Amino acid sequence: MIHFNSLSSTNAVLLEIQKIVRKKEKLVEIFKFTQYRDVSILFTATDDAEIKMVHITNDMLPFHLPNEIINIIDDSIEQFDKDISSLNQHLKNL
Repeated sequence: MIHFNSLSSTNAVLLEIQKIVRKKEKLVEIFKFTQYRDVSILFTATDDAEIKMVHITNDMLPFHLPNEIINIIDDSIEQFDKDISSLNQHLKNL
């Protein structure tokens, strides 16, 4: 969700749109892939002031990770489209 409070100038809104468009383009590029395999997630977290890394792979989960990731990417692209539309509307109202 976009918070418009800090976007009070045309330049600020245009920069935010540009950031979202770049993120969306990268996700669209990934979404166009046809063969998803060997998908993994790398988590970095702090545990007792120590940085830990956890690597999750397909075989560690009871579902097909590539399908879940592609669903997340698809949902993210849709959300980015909504955000861009909202920002364009905000731009008109400045």
